Amino acid sequence: MASWSTRSLGVKAVLALAVWMLVTTSGPAQGGEQMFKGQITRCMCAASSRAPASDKRAATSNKASPVAACSISCGKKGIKYLLLDPANNAAYLLDKQRESKSFAGKFVVVMGTLHAASGTVRVDDMHRALPPKVFAAKSVAVVCDACPRMMAKAGPAALEALMDWNHYTLIADPQKADLVFVVSANPYLGDFSTRDGPDKRPVAVDITYVNVVDPRTGEDLWGDSRQWGYMLVGKATRELIGEFETQLKREGR
Repeated sequence: MASWSTRSLGVKAVLALAVWMLVTTSGPAQGGEQMFKGQITRCMCAASSRAPASDKRAATSNKASPVAACSISCGKKGIKYLLLDPANNAAYLLDKQRESKSFAGKFVVVMGTLHAASGTVRVDDMHRALPPKVFAAKSVAVVCDACPRMMAKAGPAALEALMDWNHYTLIADPQKADLVFVVSANPYLGDFSTRDGPDKRPVAVDITYVNVVDPRTGEDLWGDSRQWGYMLVGKATRELIGEFETQLKREGR
């Protein structure tokens, strides 16, 4: 751990399963390819012999939450993945269920075509989006975790890139920051809020990782890497923060 960092890392991955919402005309209209933004959530569907044929559905977010009606017809019994769009008070069934499962609980951007009658989006492309807390954040800190040898250049490079961007207020204490930029030669394990002590895994300075983390929950809000070797650690770090900056500006429009 670099000396200028005040704390080691840790995380608890939190899978948010949202309350289902009704599909309304305030959402994107039917037509050609559109962009949809929201969170991938799960709908537990179960056909009921007592329910009318047009309303054989049920949903639950988790065992502790009350059962709520599915926003759209799930069809066959089992788990179905939906795109929840609170901004438009809408939820959409996604045709690519296997791909959707890999994004469960995550915020995503979906490019696709809406079939309004069924509330289903035919997915052309899906990628991870930035969650709302990233846009609300005002302050950030930088932590260089697992940064021996040439990897030590990553911390100062991250600070330099963030100062040049001048979007967030930089503070020294990660626990007082809204977000933490975690720079490391090892993949982030999601243990910012649980691990006590430095990363003890073997380190080969070959890949540079940057993750944006919620310091209170340890949730990984964004992350990417560059396999550019130990000679280009600083450049890789700045490139990754520039990638995050570009995505934040694009999605914040």
